[in-house]
Amino acid sequence: MPDQRRTAREVLALVTDDGTFTELPPPARESGPDGPLAWQGYDASRARAAERTGEAESVVCGTAAVGGTRAVLIAFEFGFLGGSLGERTGDRLEAAYAHAREHRLPVVPLIATGGSRMQEGMVALTQLQRVARQSALTRAAGLPQIAVLRDPTTGGGWATLGAGADIVLALPGAQVGFAGSRVRPSDADPAAYTAEAQVAAGAADAVVRPQDVREVLGVWLRLLSGTDGQAPAPTPTPTATGPAGRPPSAPASTPA
Repeated sequence: MPDQRRTAREVLALVTDDGTFTELPPPARESGPDGPLAWQGYDASRARAAERTGEAESVVCGTAAVGGTRAVLIAFEFGFLGGSLGERTGDRLEAAYAHAREHRLPVVPLIATGGSRMQEGMVALTQLQRVARQSALTRAAGLPQIAVLRDPTTGGGWATLGAGADIVLALPGAQVGFAGSRVRPSDADPAAYTAEAQVAAGAADAVVRPQDVREVLGVWLRLLSGTDGQAPAPTPTPTATGPAGRPPSAPASTPA
């Protein structure tokens, strides 16, 4: 099995400090038969995916220490309908980001997805807006986001969780790009949709070997949190400034 096709829980074990992962409870959502669009056979597809993977949805969210720094982790399970994003996926992602802001924790998405879930149509596409909003709110709160691109990282997963992160790391040989292999132009260069090509183009920051991901993530989390493993402090509220960047009431310094 390629390194990039580890299950969600295998990749969580790879990057987190031993015994520190605690799964967040999934939000409850009721939907009609075969999902929001009554797509025939959708419930059966989800049931097969759950039996095959042992997961109830395409993401596993929780908190853990990575190199000694606590973080919220979002691990995609590609074996669950291609790691696709549906309404319930959006619920979990939104809850994970909200937990991160409430507890002042950085966010680490471990992405492996084909994009939006076709059985939910436009409802699935609206999840990208939800995720992008959560990412923006988390950035505004001054909390780091460090994405790890697994194979594949395509569609809305790349456009929001991946490209929207502060630091973008990728596993060697991972397929990365908005267009998946089935919908690219026939004359497209497959090499352009790799992790290595995204680094060369400046869309990702580094390719990291699986055995090095925990160490590299730990370094970035410590650097960006700036608190040596503790939760980042709240971002100060900006104030108006006077001449030379001083607050209006602050006097100029007097030479000794």
